[in-house]
Amino acid sequence: MRLIIGFLATFFFTLQSYADTMVVNGVSALTMQNDAVISNATVVVQDDRIIYVGPAAGAPSVPAASQTIDGTGKFLVPGLSEMHGHLPFTNWSKERQERILFLYLAGGVTTVRGMLGDPVQFTLRDQIKAGEMAGPTLYLAAPSLNGNSVASPAQARELIRRYAAEGWELQKIHPGLTRAEYDAMAEEANGLDYPFGGHVPADVGLERAMEAGQISMDHMDGYLQMFDGGDRVMTEAEFATLIEMTKRSGTWVVPTQELFNLLIGGGDIDALSARPENRYLTREALAGYQSRARQANENANKLAVENRQRLLKALADAGVNIALGSDAPQLFSVPGFSIWREIEIMKAAGLTNTQILNIGTQAPGRYFAEEDNFGTISVGARADLILLNANPYDQIEALFDQAGVMAAGRWYSRADIDARLDEIANEVR
Repeated sequence: MRLIIGFLATFFFTLQSYADTMVVNGVSALTMQNDAVISNATVVVQDDRIIYVGPAAGAPSVPAASQTIDGTGKFLVPGLSEMHGHLPFTNWSKERQERILFLYLAGGVTTVRGMLGDPVQFTLRDQIKAGEMAGPTLYLAAPSLNGNSVASPAQARELIRRYAAEGWELQKIHPGLTRAEYDAMAEEANGLDYPFGGHVPADVGLERAMEAGQISMDHMDGYLQMFDGGDRVMTEAEFATLIEMTKRSGTWVVPTQELFNLLIGGGDIDALSARPENRYLTREALAGYQSRARQANENANKLAVENRQRLLKALADAGVNIALGSDAPQLFSVPGFSIWREIEIMKAAGLTNTQILNIGTQAPGRYFAEEDNFGTISVGARADLILLNANPYDQIEALFDQAGVMAAGRWYSRADIDARLDEIANEVR
């Protein structure tokens, strides 16, 4: 009975969060267009699009039944993107699928680039778009090509043709591909205009992956390895070489820095275990994370972490294409909230508030520019928005103090989000 009630409550919540037209009044709109901020702005949303941003006096008339949100004293930013996230699988229960997708929203994540494909994700994407389920907009990577799924160059080509025809938006690359398999995969994918990204196989290396047109180097795979950065302090000249290569290729970097710093350098298990978002984990999952963290601590490489942090700062300062991602749900990375942790580690690396905001909002919009218009507060953009209680240009942690989230025109108030989060905490315990 509890499961039935929970399902009905979630269904009702999803339907109730939608209105044809919504208006945010009196808000400071951080447009993410050349750092422009519009004070005392009115933002009008119709269906899933922003149709007006500007002074109240110039706003179009709206139906009397339109939902109005008071933005007085608050700040509006585009929704955050999770550019290396993981999505539900077919063998998960419906309840678990819904929980994961809602957790992304609860952290202000309105777009997810799912990085390991499963057929059910097409259904989930359609259900979210239709308003039948609460969740972010999904872009889907195919099942991965790796040392276990590919046995020959011919098979690599065959899988590329198959996955491209099935409608996946990206080919996920995992370790284990031989150079010949990778080259065949890349040639076939490029011929089909089908992007590929993810890890950099050891037999391929960073330079060849860039030459082949890999669209994203996730986890900064291959960067430290190119200069033995796990064993010695990397030099500024080496950073300059990596920056020049990356800018020349136009590839994107999705660092997933917080997770990989933990995997490589270990961490304070007590502090990790005390994170408030752990209340949305099962006890079994939390225990598993603690065990894995202890293993990381036994093999910690602090030098590699220091090099990663310095390199991330250098890449950002050089204007390399960087997009926000956390690899959730993984080790202590609860969907939605793990993006907050990624933002914290970027701040610790020395990135400015402006850099982090751009990496989390308009940069993913540029990555997906051929798919849709999002990542800015502008006319025609998808209505993915976060209403904040403070200005993140002043303090980046303001991104975590959310008064509500709008995903593709559907509004979730702070009260609604908190109520659903309480339900999730009870469900997993």
